[in-house]
Amino acid sequence: MKQRWTLQFEHVGRMREGAVRIAPLMLFTGDNNAGKSYVMALLWGVIALGRELFPESPPENESYQRCEDWLRACIGNETKVGDDEARPLVAWFGDVLNHRRKTLCDAVFGEGRIQPKTLRLRDYCREKPLMLRWNDSPMETARYSRGADYVRFPLPGVKPSRADLYRMIRYLTWNLVMGDLSAPLFQMMSPLNPIPRGEILYLPAARTGFVLMRKQLASIALSGSFGHLEEATLPLSLPTRRFVQRLVGLTHNEQGKYAAIADQLERDIIRGSLRPDAAPLPDYQYRPSGTATTAIPLWLTSSLVTELAPLLMFLRSRDDFRSLIIEEPEAHLHLEMQGRLARALVRLVNSGLPVWLTTHGDSLFQQFSNLVKASALGHNQLSALGMEEQETLKPTEVTAWHFKVQPSGDGRDGTRISPLEVSASGIAATAFNDSLVRLTKETISLNSHQGLGDET
Repeated sequence: MKQRWTLQFEHVGRMREGAVRIAPLMLFTGDNNAGKSYVMALLWGVIALGRELFPESPPENESYQRCEDWLRACIGNETKVGDDEARPLVAWFGDVLNHRRKTLCDAVFGEGRIQPKTLRLRDYCREKPLMLRWNDSPMETARYSRGADYVRFPLPGVKPSRADLYRMIRYLTWNLVMGDLSAPLFQMMSPLNPIPRGEILYLPAARTGFVLMRKQLASIALSGSFGHLEEATLPLSLPTRRFVQRLVGLTHNEQGKYAAIADQLERDIIRGSLRPDAAPLPDYQYRPSGTATTAIPLWLTSSLVTELAPLLMFLRSRDDFRSLIIEEPEAHLHLEMQGRLARALVRLVNSGLPVWLTTHGDSLFQQFSNLVKASALGHNQLSALGMEEQETLKPTEVTAWHFKVQPSGDGRDGTRISPLEVSASGIAATAFNDSLVRLTKETISLNSHQGLGDET
């Protein structure tokens, strides 16, 4: 993940205003019913649906005109697109996002349910400039291409049309803002699968129930057009419906990109394997390690297995996702298993997959903090702690946000979103300190009173 930007918004749920800055690992924590899932769903919408928000024809506004004038001046010349050069393009995308915010939120949350006053991107930067290149080869006169740090366009004629310039500007802007976070801007879509290749994957808090009802959900999908599950069929937010669609059409890939991390999760946490049977629409079954026990259907396994099943199924699938959101990954996991999960998720981040989480788990949060702190240690020190370098993250690769409900005089509570400090000392756990202090004081007080009662 080479780019960073901040999503800024007003009037989303109980949040009058807020802003979150993305990073390869991003953590949301804080009060219940404070808006963490709203903001994650909103981020999902910007990344998954932002490509659909561009106007159909070249805009006439000033922010777009600056982009077009700049690109005209670059034609034929290899150009470094650093943060300064990218600023007009990102600002224009922010204007598009703000102008189409109702369309976006209606799609994500349902019509009229979330109506933000503003929605913008700010504070864009990229760790390395993107190079703009031109190809005058007659064999590739119409092909756009991209690499890790470049975008290449076919060299246009002496006077390119505004339509040609607009297509290039959209492509360049999308690669600057989203890069490998989401699906490519232009790709062929299958009528059988409306989900673009590479779309960000959202694992909702209710994922276990959907996994256990996978075949029933497939029947619902097949009763209409396969792959299309509308709000009328499943009254859920769009990221959750997309998860269900992907789950229904999932195909197994034993040696996929993240197979090694799936192996780690199976070995260290569920202590067994999770594999599909041979049915046309397979059921997934669990086989404990080191026993002669026959495979167990998921609905007979422990909550530990069913809770991790969706993550394992997608890690061993042919589904193409370029970033990952998980709500409450610590659910149903013992303290020790939460630590092992944190290490596996950091390995995913270090393999190039951004992972964004909502969590109420103080122990999971502390484990991530320890893995940030461990990034300053050398190989021998890590080995002594039973850690590996791929299980640590530099502070610059992490952002953490605390959602706090604050009572107001008018009876309408609001949520304040505050950044948590991330440094070589770990992640400041102020999100949990107040509650832990109150619990400690209560325990001391009860022990004191219990002692007095024993004496009398």
